Amino acid sequence: MPRRIVLYACLILALAGRVARADEPLQPTPEHQRLANEYPRVVLVTMGVGALIWERHGHIALCIEYEDRSQNACYNYGIGDFLHPVKMFWGFFRGDGSFWVGEMNPGTMLAIYRNADRTIWVQPLPLTQPQKAKVIEKLKFDIREENKYYSYDHFWDNCTTRVRDILDDATDHALSNMVGQVDDRTFRDLALEGFYGMKIPRLITDLAMGRVTDRVPTYYERMFLPDYLREAVVTLWHIQPKAIYERKGPPAVLETEMRLADPTRQMSAQERAALEQNLADLNNAGSGRVMFLFVVLLLTAPAWATRLVGRFQRAGLAFAVIPPALLGTVFLFLAIISPLPYVRWNETCLALMPFDFLLLALNEDRRKKYARGRTVMLGLLLLLNLINVIRAPIWPAIIWALVPNATVGFLPRKAAPAAAADGKQAKKAA
Repeated sequence: MPRRIVLYACLILALAGRVARADEPLQPTPEHQRLANEYPRVVLVTMGVGALIWERHGHIALCIEYEDRSQNACYNYGIGDFLHPVKMFWGFFRGDGSFWVGEMNPGTMLAIYRNADRTIWVQPLPLTQPQKAKVIEKLKFDIREENKYYSYDHFWDNCTTRVRDILDDATDHALSNMVGQVDDRTFRDLALEGFYGMKIPRLITDLAMGRVTDRVPTYYERMFLPDYLREAVVTLWHIQPKAIYERKGPPAVLETEMRLADPTRQMSAQERAALEQNLADLNNAGSGRVMFLFVVLLLTAPAWATRLVGRFQRAGLAFAVIPPALLGTVFLFLAIISPLPYVRWNETCLALMPFDFLLLALNEDRRKKYARGRTVMLGLLLLLNLINVIRAPIWPAIIWALVPNATVGFLPRKAAPAAAADGKQAKKAA
C-alpha cells in the first residue's frame, strides 16, 4: 500500500512538472544559443507602435554586432522624407522609389525609437558563419547609392519584407518553408488592426484598399508586419524577444497580449487588471462605419429634402453630389497613375464616380435617365457587397452615391411655391 502511494505521488509530481514546463517559453538549443552569441552577431530589432499614423504598424531593422563595437551598424529599410509627407506619399502612390535603406549607428537608431516611446525588442539570430556573411553582404550591397532606393508597398515590399527576404534567402528559405497556423484575417484586417482607436484612418483603409487586400495571407506573407516576423523567429529557433525598452503609453493589442501571456513577467494584480482593461478597450474599438453612414445620410439629405419642399433644389443636389463625386475623382486618378495593385483595382471607383457631376450639368430629362441607370448599378453593387461577393466594406460609400441618384431618378420634382414663382416673374418684369 505505501509503495502504491509513493508511485501515485511521483506521478502527480511528474505531471505537475510537465504542466509547469508547458507554461515556460521554449528555449533555443545549445547550438542555436552558441550561434546566436557568436560574432559577428545578426540581431533582429523590432519596434512597437508609435503615436503617428505611419508608426501604427511597428517597424524593424537588422543590426550587426562585432567584437570591435566601433564597427556595429544597424540597417533601416524604412527611411523616408517624413518632413515632407505630401511629396513622400505622392512618391508612394507613384511607385518612384520614395523610401530607402540606410546604415545607422545602433545607439542613435535606438534613441530615436525610445524618444518616440516605442517598445523595442531584440532577437540575436542563430545563423551560421556562411549565413551571416550572406546577410552582411546583402546589407552592404543594398546601402550603395545606386541600390538603396525602392518603391514602398505596404504589403509586399516594405521595411519588414525586405528584412524577411534577406533572412529567408540566407537560411535556404527556412522562413518561407514554415507551415504555421493562419487564421481567417485578411490583409485588410491586419492593416485595420494597426489603426485601432483611429476611425478616420480605418475608414480610409475601407475605401482606399481594393480587392487584392481581401485575401487571407499565407504564414510567410503575414510577416509583412514586424510582429509576425518576430513571432516566426520564436517559432523557428525558440529565440525569445527581449524588450530593451517598453512603451510608457498604452500598448497596442499585440503588445498587451504579449505582456499578459509572458509567464516570466512579474506584475501586480492592479497592473494586470489595467492591461486587461486596455486590451478590452482596444478590441471593442469601433470601425467608424456606422458613424460614416450617419454623416452620409446628413450630407445627402438636402438632395431629397429640397426636392420635397420645391425650393433650392439645385443647391441641395449640389451639396449632396459634389463631395462624393470629388472623392471619386481622386480615387479614379490614383487608380490610373499608381502601380500599386490595391489602388488600381478598387471597387470604390464604381461606387464614387466623377461622372455623377452630370447630375448637375445635364437637362432634366437626361439627368433622370442617367440617375436611373446609376441607381440600378449602385443597387446591384450594394447587393454584391451585402452578400460578400465584394468583400471590401464600402457599403456606406455606395449609399453616399445612391441617395442623390435615386432622388433624381425616382422622386418626383415638386414645383416651386406660387409666391416664389410670382416673385421671380416680378423681378423679370422689373
